[in-house]
Amino acid sequence: MVKAQYTSRLGRFQVDQIRGCAPFTINILSTNLMTTGECTPGSPCIMSFDGTTNCPPNSNCQNIIQFTYTTPGTYKLSVLYQSIGSDDITVVVDPNIAPAFEIFTCAGSKVEVDITDNTYDSYAIDFNKDGIVDSTIPSGNNQVATFAYASPGNYNISVRGKKLNASNNCNATVQPFTAIATLPTPSISKLTAISVDTLNLNFTPQTNIEYHANIAFNGITNFQQYKTLYGTNSLIVPNLALDKNYYCFELSSFDPCANTNTYSTPVCSQDFSLTIASGVNQLSWKTSSLGISSIQVVRTDSKSKSFSSLSGSATSYNDTAIVCKTKYCYQLVSNYPGGVTSTSLQLCGTSFLTGTPAAINNTSAVVGNSNVQVTLTWLQPPTSKASIYRVFRSQNSGTYILKDSTKTKQYTDADYSEGYHYQINYTDNCNNASAPSLPSYPIQLTGTINEMNDAILQWTNYKGWNKGVKYYTVQRFNANGQLIQSVNVGTDSTYTDNQVDAVNQVVFYKIIANGVEVGVSASVSNELKITKEVNLYYPTAFNPESKAAQVNRTFIVRGHYIAKLDLQIFDRWGTMVFFSDSNEAWDGKQNGINMPVDTYVWTAEGTDLTGNAFKKAGTVLLIRK
Repeated sequence: MVKAQYTSRLGRFQVDQIRGCAPFTINILSTNLMTTGECTPGSPCIMSFDGTTNCPPNSNCQNIIQFTYTTPGTYKLSVLYQSIGSDDITVVVDPNIAPAFEIFTCAGSKVEVDITDNTYDSYAIDFNKDGIVDSTIPSGNNQVATFAYASPGNYNISVRGKKLNASNNCNATVQPFTAIATLPTPSISKLTAISVDTLNLNFTPQTNIEYHANIAFNGITNFQQYKTLYGTNSLIVPNLALDKNYYCFELSSFDPCANTNTYSTPVCSQDFSLTIASGVNQLSWKTSSLGISSIQVVRTDSKSKSFSSLSGSATSYNDTAIVCKTKYCYQLVSNYPGGVTSTSLQLCGTSFLTGTPAAINNTSAVVGNSNVQVTLTWLQPPTSKASIYRVFRSQNSGTYILKDSTKTKQYTDADYSEGYHYQINYTDNCNNASAPSLPSYPIQLTGTINEMNDAILQWTNYKGWNKGVKYYTVQRFNANGQLIQSVNVGTDSTYTDNQVDAVNQVVFYKIIANGVEVGVSASVSNELKITKEVNLYYPTAFNPESKAAQVNRTFIVRGHYIAKLDLQIFDRWGTMVFFSDSNEAWDGKQNGINMPVDTYVWTAEGTDLTGNAFKKAGTVLLIRK
């Protein structure tokens, strides 16, 4: 190859190159195109390659015919002759840029190279880096070159750029390339909704393959090319309406040499909606079921994350395993073979439940604190949970009026009075008001003393339990509050206490109601205080001289619960013939002398065990025979 030669402005000298990439070496080929003997030791010339007389590594620039430029720029190379003066030529040093290019794999062990660089005027391509240029193409948009390898395998492709009239010294770019017989079928790995108008498509690309992403609306037909992909593994698709449509995508490996495509299996998004209804969160969606092996519903709340698997053809799901007033979020994941997924938007809603919760049907009432308060305790129906209870009160079956509210299953009415009835209603966790409860009628105990000094007890039947009363128990206490006796009286509502008790003049009674239904606590009546009479008894006649055992020989006043008794006896003229302050018997004598047969008047005064005073008067016949 004949080297290029470039002549100076005045035609006095020649150089081998006037342009190249840094570092660029230039040689002066001849200095005597118009003279002889110049630029010799006997007639030296002064060279200036960059506007200076510095020609490192030489000490000066006399007769220097080679110089290397290391910095890009435009320079004036001049030669100063002693006899005829100076001549010059312009030298351009370009930046040494390795050209950019893209490689596109074709089937049949072919390749296409697309030069994306526009720095140079032309590009030399060596497809197997054997030092032989296989193709040279000019600079410009969409400049490509194709090449067919003899067989599949690994190769290196070299591309070097060159300016017009420039040295071929610029750096080359070398990229590895694998030639293949058939383009692989691509696969979308994941399709994810990231907002209501944007999808993200992911796939695993192979090196040097151009992919085409195609889109179809609400079906898997009529695909349109959406975007060309190269050197990336994802695609953001904006400006969609995921709340109104679903979108299907397919990916193709494009063969630029044959202008053909190899297509993937379509993957589709979901037109997903969530409806919150009473007691159910309703999910529905539209998509193409082609290729879907299963659909997973992912549910998230503040405490947990759960999964439900459905068939690939499912288009709806009703979630009833919910708690009212709880926020739930849902996503759909369509599963395709090979681990491919399509994930929907996350939709959230707060569940609710409307209805009438079951009424409270078991309330117990315990009257206490000197009968001016009642404590109500109730059982919550197991089918619902209460957020708050409301206690209503009526008097003598009148209108129920709200008394108070509580969060526990117990309430004490501190201003209870006889004739009060109660209802316990509640609001459940879903803000639903329960049906009215069974009324609770606390037990009212009353009693009297008969002429036999027996306690006659009566009480109202307890109401407030769904299955009623199983039996009542009468409890009997002494004045110190100690339980004396407990009697099961069945379902009767009366009881006569005729037991002889010479110790306890004051007795307290309570009625305990025991329910039929398991789990209900006992209901307790008011406390009733019964104070028995002293109940004095005495003979109407006596005979101090009688030998019969059944005949009274003395006169004495006896009774129950007597703490102190004074006995006085008077004759018919009002003279006191006997007195005792210790309840001694009168033997019919006065000062040891027998009193005559007659009718005498007596008085008995004293106090009982409770401190109450009593007084009794009568007559007694004294007999002597």
